Amino acid sequence: MLDNQQGLVFIDQYASRVTCYSSQYGHANGVSYTANNLVGPPSRFPAYGDFPETYVPRTYGPWWKESSIIFKGKNEVDQTGEDFIDVQFKKPVYPYCVNVYETYNSGCVRRLWAGDGQGNWKLFHENSVKQSLKQSQIFSPEPHHLQFLTSLIRIEIDSSFADYYPEVDAILLVGTETYPAPEESLKLSVLGLYAKVVGLGLHRLVPGFNTLESIQRLCFTDKLSQGVSVCHLSKLPEEILRVILALLDLRSLCSLACASSLFNKICKDSVLFTAVNLKPYWYCVNLPTLKWLGARSQCLQYLDLSWCGSYGKFSSSDFSWFIKQHGKRLRILRLENCSFLNNEALYSISTSCPYLQELNLRGCRDLESTAFWHLGKLHMMERLILDSTQIELPTLLVSLQSMASLSHLSLGGCQNLSLLGSLDEISRWLNRHRPGIVSLDFWRSGHLSNHGMEALVGLERLRELDIGWCGLPPNGNWISQLASRCRSLEKLFLTAARVVKDADLIAIAQYCPNLKQLDVLGNSYITSEGCSRVLDKCRKLRLLDVSYCCQIEAVHVANWRRIHPYVSIKRIFVSEED
Repeated sequence: MLDNQQGLVFIDQYASRVTCYSSQYGHANGVSYTANNLVGPPSRFPAYGDFPETYVPRTYGPWWKESSIIFKGKNEVDQTGEDFIDVQFKKPVYPYCVNVYETYNSGCVRRLWAGDGQGNWKLFHENSVKQSLKQSQIFSPEPHHLQFLTSLIRIEIDSSFADYYPEVDAILLVGTETYPAPEESLKLSVLGLYAKVVGLGLHRLVPGFNTLESIQRLCFTDKLSQGVSVCHLSKLPEEILRVILALLDLRSLCSLACASSLFNKICKDSVLFTAVNLKPYWYCVNLPTLKWLGARSQCLQYLDLSWCGSYGKFSSSDFSWFIKQHGKRLRILRLENCSFLNNEALYSISTSCPYLQELNLRGCRDLESTAFWHLGKLHMMERLILDSTQIELPTLLVSLQSMASLSHLSLGGCQNLSLLGSLDEISRWLNRHRPGIVSLDFWRSGHLSNHGMEALVGLERLRELDIGWCGLPPNGNWISQLASRCRSLEKLFLTAARVVKDADLIAIAQYCPNLKQLDVLGNSYITSEGCSRVLDKCRKLRLLDVSYCCQIEAVHVANWRRIHPYVSIKRIFVSEED
């Protein structure tokens, strides 16, 4: 607790609990690399390195987006981070400063939000710098008072530009129980505005610079004899205008609708709303938003509501109403980390979206296991993403039976599937009924026996396979057999498999020429010889992770990086990066 000359009492407090998070590297029932490690004061800061006592999201870099065989949708100018985590503090305060203690690959904090616990959010800080640093740091934006009483802070982490996993040790909130006097508040606001002006470089504009004239020169204008500039954009046929407007992001489309009655009319055309991504606007999506979209959803085929509706922003009934009214043509529905989902919502999806081809429920941890029975009605399903959900083996197998076109299945971090024999059963079922499956993710979802691996290697059309942190049988040369049978592999994650040997890497180099990503972290039997074979033969390789492979030395990695400059080679050992 700290006083200043204005009479304000500043309260320092560390997070007391984690209320929500998008992903974590650690096991749901474990303590290493989990979200709960953010509770309390820092445990390893200011040390720099890879520490299991910190919070780590599941992914880093661009590799996951580049490898996923999915429809990308329309890019939005306003982008979220790759992950988020919500932390609660004991005492509500008017936030003045938020300190994020980063201990590994720091610099990945994108935005800081303050919430009231009822779905309302205020942006506290946005970081425009996209650079990962090889040092620990306290990310602490310029202090300023936010007129918003809060005990809930959301940290958005953008690890897409980090070359390895970022790690966060703790979160400190500094605030006051009372809001400062108007004069002090104005002073702080002016200082914040000045920082933004400097950050944008506006203070460097040359004397006499006319912003309006500069913009006008970029427009379609015709200099009339009277010297009046006339914009002819509105004279274009509506068909051409629709083609142009289809290139705009959602925010720009909404802004343009306010420009004129003509644009207002065209911007309501449902053809412009065939693909809608609301994830970047999660903080303001509510029931009126759904009603607004509903008036334009006659052609809606792609909808991303990920991160939306948290803390009661809208209800399951609101979502069910929208899906019943406008879900008939939906092909792709993404609902990552949507806490409003329940049995009613999944029933509405299953009965109102007959043509659904992709359903993403990643991170919907509160969704009751019985709700997944409704998935069996989605007969057109091609891609099903159920990472970190409560789905159980009987429900999954029954649901998959009706999905004749299933090509992509993601079950990473499903703790109810970690029961002995579950992954074996899934592998055998896929081998018998869906042998053409293209991508499969079992990350941290249990163990595979010899029977399960035998079924897995029979999925010869696999292009992506993640069996990281799955217990694998120590005998049988299954990785070599997998490489010789599944020759179209582009992504193979064998993280902490513990059984990979040089013979397996040589088989991968021989049979998988299209391989782009290979993760063999934690496999102590492999040597530089096996890795060199992979690097030499797999010419499309872009990612190789040999971290904690004790027989791989720094000199080997340095030599590989010189010979193969287009491959991102990761090697961490004893909390150090070479």
